[in-house]
Amino acid sequence: MFSLCVTDIWNGNAAVQIQPFVGLDYQQRMVLPTPSVVLDHVEITSASGRGIVNIDGGHVSILSCYIHECAATGIYVGGPGSRAVIESTDVVRNGNGNTQNRRGISRGHSGIYLEQGHAHVKDCNVSLNSLTGISAVSANYSVLNLEESDLVSNGTFQIEMPRAGSRAHRQSFIQNNNFSTTGLPRLRSALVFAKGTN
Repeated sequence: MFSLCVTDIWNGNAAVQIQPFVGLDYQQRMVLPTPSVVLDHVEITSASGRGIVNIDGGHVSILSCYIHECAATGIYVGGPGSRAVIESTDVVRNGNGNTQNRRGISRGHSGIYLEQGHAHVKDCNVSLNSLTGISAVSANYSVLNLEESDLVSNGTFQIEMPRAGSRAHRQSFIQNNNFSTTGLPRLRSALVFAKGTN
């Protein structure tokens, strides 16, 4: 976790959490500079919950990473001002749930879930996730830039966007991607190759 005192709405069920400092009264405190994290060539998995959680204005860069087998969402971005840059990364086989404790996570989560904020996804493989590959849900505050990526064989939809004509939809751009309900994606991170996983 980024700060010593946070509002942990997931009860510790995130492998990595980026969030501004929150006081003991649970009020967010202004922190300058904004909390920023770079994850470069990192493998992340979570048997109990989400892989990466970036909320409340945090900034994260995820470069050449392998995010896989998280019980819930692989990457979650939420809260005004939150930003994520995701490049050359594999986000695969997430959202299958767990049974490891009485507060287990049920099956049915996305590879990347953009509730609020801005996510730029470039040259990534977001495939084989339980629910959607990518969900951008807020009609006003979830801006998605997606390019040169594979979204293949995800559970329900490859991509879920805010309704056409909404502010977030107008501000988002999607270009040069491969969307398919079947088939094999092109792997991106060297970490996947090193493990011999496909």
